[in-house]
Amino acid sequence: MKRYVFLIAILLFTTAYRAYSQQDNYYFYNSFEAWEGGVNFGVNSFYGDINDNTNKIFPATPFQASFYKDRHFVVGGYFGKRMTPFWTLALDFKFGRVSGKTKYGIEEHSSVAFRTSWNTEVVVSNTLDILSMCNLNTNWALYPKIGFGVYAFRSKMWDVNTGEILGAFPGEAVFNTNLNEAMATGYRAVFAMPVMIGASYRPLPELRIFLETGITWTCTDMLDAYQSNKRGFEGVWNTMIGVSYQFDFKPYLRGNPRSNSSNDALKDDGVTKKYKKMRYKSNLGTGKPRYSKSSAMKKHQ
Repeated sequence: MKRYVFLIAILLFTTAYRAYSQQDNYYFYNSFEAWEGGVNFGVNSFYGDINDNTNKIFPATPFQASFYKDRHFVVGGYFGKRMTPFWTLALDFKFGRVSGKTKYGIEEHSSVAFRTSWNTEVVVSNTLDILSMCNLNTNWALYPKIGFGVYAFRSKMWDVNTGEILGAFPGEAVFNTNLNEAMATGYRAVFAMPVMIGASYRPLPELRIFLETGITWTCTDMLDAYQSNKRGFEGVWNTMIGVSYQFDFKPYLRGNPRSNSSNDALKDDGVTKKYKKMRYKSNLGTGKPRYSKSSAMKKHQ
């Protein structure tokens, strides 16, 4: 499975490199342009040794009971910059618990379960908008997303029937009087690589609503506090919906009034070919003129 994940990563970056030749849709924005931030939330499920979904990456379907088991709320966000009309580079983060339960048993225990504390995922992500790369004139976007970063967690495993603590990671389970339960000590940070697909729509040029789903592979077999050779890797499947807003950090120039952007005599007169093309396509890469009903965008038109 690790081999397939790395092959997907190579394929995505190869696609980005080949897109360099598309001069009509390849140019870098100015340093102050096309910044964006967003928030998202959703649910997750565990992929590993201890679960009842038979280790399918898509854990069952909404018509099966296992689909609604061991799900946890996830909240996250990101802050990044659109480097080109189709490529966004961002810092992503997620917070959420992970749990699992198996009725097939482990060793002499007939039924075991595990649960983590609040885990933290922080990655640098790359998003490639396929529709923008194809120069399609639409407010929709369809994109793969891949990142590299760290996943910090701690977990414990216990016997469902007796409540006996069977394992903890990292370290040993220590009873926490405030929570009235045994917990693992400390956190362990491991390498993580999320691979996702997503779709989005822009009701306004600066506003985006999106849906993303995919798996975060973690470079450890101890996410469920149990080590075995049954699975090639362990990870967390996330399905998220969210909203983002795009804005510019307008440069503030002091000193010589000739260098001030408010000097009308020094503004671009709109004659150059590059200016006309960028004005028409706008800094959003949607292929439409930059017109918006929002007050935030009217000030810059």
